Order: sequence, then C-alpha cells, then structure tokens
Amino acid sequence: MTSKQQLRQQYLQQRQQLSVDEYDALNKKLLSEFQKLDLTDINCIHLFLPMKENNEPDTYAIRDWLKVSHPHIKIVFPQTNFKTLTMRSFADDADLKLEVNKYGITEPVRGNEVNTSAIDLVILPMLIFDKQGYRVGYGKGFYDRFCAQCKPGTKFIGLSLFDPVESIEDVNEYDVWMHSCHTPNGRWDWH
Repeated sequence: MTSKQQLRQQYLQQRQQLSVDEYDALNKKLLSEFQKLDLTDINCIHLFLPMKENNEPDTYAIRDWLKVSHPHIKIVFPQTNFKTLTMRSFADDADLKLEVNKYGITEPVRGNEVNTSAIDLVILPMLIFDKQGYRVGYGKGFYDRFCAQCKPGTKFIGLSLFDPVESIEDVNEYDVWMHSCHTPNGRWDWH
C-alpha cells in the first residue's frame, strides 16, 4: 500500500518521462478502449481538457470521436474555482470560449452553463488508480466535490495512462469510487 502523496509524485514523474511517441501510442490505445464503452442512454458527458505539459490523457481525441460517432451527446467542460475548490460545466458549443488559466488548465471563460443534474457521465482525470476503484488526482478534491453533487445514477469513468496499483492506503469517505477506469491495456470495472 502506498499513500496518495507518494503515488502522486511517482506517477507525475512517470508521465513526464514519456517520450512523444510513447505518449501518442498510449493515447491511441486509450481511445480504442474508450470507444468500447456503451453510451446507450448517455445524453451529456462531462469531459476534462488535458494539461498537455503534464502528459494527461488526450481527451481532445475522445471529444472528436464523440462528435462524429455520437453527435446527439452533449459534451461539457469544467471551469474551476480555486477559491471555493468547486467546478461549473459549460457546453461545447458555438458560444464556448476556452483559455488557459494561470494553473495551465484549459477551461471555459465564456459560454452556456449546464446544470450538474443534466450530466449522465463524468470522465475523471487522475494520476493513478487502485484495484478497488479509487483514484489519485492532484489533491485539491475538485472532482470528489463535483461528483458528490451529481444526480443518482451518474456514471463516473476514469482515464489513466497506467494500469492500477494494488491499493491506495489513505482513501477516505470523500473519495469518489469509479464505476470503471479505462487504460491503454483495457478496462477495469467495479459496479
């Protein structure tokens, strides 16, 4: 068992060490795995935008695939508030304007806000996850708070460039338990 802080350091470093070719290959496999997801009954997906300098999963490729393969699904992007550690969602439509904030996060600065109750599936960013279905993020709890506000039945799906560790030792009652997590090597399901 390893703590969140230890895992955060280890997997931030592992991602930074990926070559461009390795990163691209992992993202192609990850997209292929994501494309196997059953999106029946999904009308709205909350999708994070990647911090490329941190080698986060390329969700732009997922966005592009969704727009072609599932044009009826509304895609929304998060806008963070670092004072309250909360997020709001904005529709990926003609009114959306994205900018990179001071933390290096591409997010909406203008657009049409979408109520959390409209979201059917939340794609969760992470550094790593464990075999019990818990994830390690950057440590601010944005997604844990956001998911707690989602309607019952909302699916929480993770994206990770790496396979899971055995367990995270300091999981607490506020940590989001994922329904599944997609990696370049396959999918892990919990409920």
